[in-house]
Amino acid sequence: MISFRYVLKFALVFVLFQFLFAQTSSGQSLNPEAIDVHDMLETMAEVFKSKIDEDFSAIVQFDIRDKKESWHVMVEKGQNVTVEKGPHKNARFFFSTTSDTLRLICEGKMTAMTAAGKATGSDQAPLDLKLAQGLEFTPENKTQFYTFLYHFFNPSIPERILLGEEYSRSVHGGNVVVLYYHPGFRSAWYLLKKGEKLNEPGDTNPFPQAFIFIEGEGFAKIGDKTVEVKKGESYYIPPNSDHVVWTESDEPLILIFLAWGDGA
Repeated sequence: MISFRYVLKFALVFVLFQFLFAQTSSGQSLNPEAIDVHDMLETMAEVFKSKIDEDFSAIVQFDIRDKKESWHVMVEKGQNVTVEKGPHKNARFFFSTTSDTLRLICEGKMTAMTAAGKATGSDQAPLDLKLAQGLEFTPENKTQFYTFLYHFFNPSIPERILLGEEYSRSVHGGNVVVLYYHPGFRSAWYLLKKGEKLNEPGDTNPFPQAFIFIEGEGFAKIGDKTVEVKKGESYYIPPNSDHVVWTESDEPLILIFLAWGDGA
């Protein structure tokens, strides 16, 4: 039998999520003091329960830089997800961020991977990711990590990602909204303005990729060849090839980036 306490807790979380969704849809910003870190983590944890398999488990620590406090989320088999204040000695994955960045993610105004994007490993991103010391990024751990990263941080059903410059960050020379990563697959939305350049010569990857242009016109250097590109075209990028994109138009050039295969 379901207890009244459980029903009340779920109802409160549901009301909180509805409030967040309404604020996001109307374009209003939440008062920074209106919702705290615990409430945001609880909101995401409650929704996450319905997205995972019975045998999924993980311990994840959140270090909130501006609050100088830590929280941890424990996911146990049987879809039991709890949020507790403080660090956890057995945490496998660590996220370092601020309460403002967490709020943007919880409101759906930025994806977690967009917040985590960085051009070099030494950059500090709004959301920094780290594995527990000694934990190898094996295919199993990678799948577990991506499951948490994508489905915990997106408290919407069905999951929605907003596209637009206002939801992006500048990484690798372009304004990006990271869409979905999975072992062997990557995808992202990019917007380039005049004077911006996505990637530089010599920025190559050992796996195949593709650019799908959905708005505007510009240029792409793929391998040794430079071509004019425009809306309604897609280009394949062989492994280990240059893939530089830019526009000289006053209108932005918008594209979808795909990558797949070993290492992607």
